[in-house]
Amino acid sequence: MKTFHVSTQRALSRRHFLRGAGVLLGLPLLDAMLPAFAQASPEVAVPRRFLGICNNLGVLPEKFFPAIGQSGRDYTLSPYLEHLRDFRSDFTVCS
Repeated sequence: MKTFHVSTQRALSRRHFLRGAGVLLGLPLLDAMLPAFAQASPEVAVPRRFLGICNNLGVLPEKFFPAIGQSGRDYTLSPYLEHLRDFRSDFTVCS
């Protein structure tokens, strides 16, 4: 049977704690080092991205993917994709 050892030594000495507390108290003063009228850089909108990788997982390819030779925005929806007709402009089918 394994016995557990409980250490009675402090993990953080008083000196280290006080040193860290002193640094912590000084952090708000770092804002004073910025120029008074400096402007924050404008935030750039992050583009939304999605990557889906899938193996058939029970989907019949002939019922899911558009017919061969149809590409671009004007393909006719397959039987599975008919359910997504209202969202057609929001997705792309890649095969």
